[in-house]
Amino acid sequence: MSDPVAYVSTWRIKEGKFEDYKRFYAELVKVVDENEPRLSAFLTFANEDLTEITNVHVFPDSGTLDRHMDVLGAKMRLLPGDVTAVMRYLEPVRVEVFGTPGGKAAEMDKGLVDSGVPFTAKTRFIGGFTRQPG
Repeated sequence: MSDPVAYVSTWRIKEGKFEDYKRFYAELVKVVDENEPRLSAFLTFANEDLTEITNVHVFPDSGTLDRHMDVLGAKMRLLPGDVTAVMRYLEPVRVEVFGTPGGKAAEMDKGLVDSGVPFTAKTRFIGGFTRQPG
């Protein structure tokens, strides 16, 4: 089994786009919930004035992350290297990745870096655990 991978990404919501983003995100959550039972956490938090969000996504291993990328592509048409669907509503502030993503996630990360998004990575997993309810 590989090490966990976590993403913490902060995005500015484009002016007048919060309601559109909220509908998009509701569909995204539904798709992820229905198709990705192994995903450890898929959370989003907003500031008080709803102009900025932060996502926290935790995957127990790189295989689960690969599955997530496949689901996003098949069900939401969100493809690695092409984040234009999300950019209709959001502007990137920063992305942090913890762990070592591979495959399509690494391709997506490269696209973000190449487009100038502030991006940091901490690749060495030291230890710890996540718990699943139940």
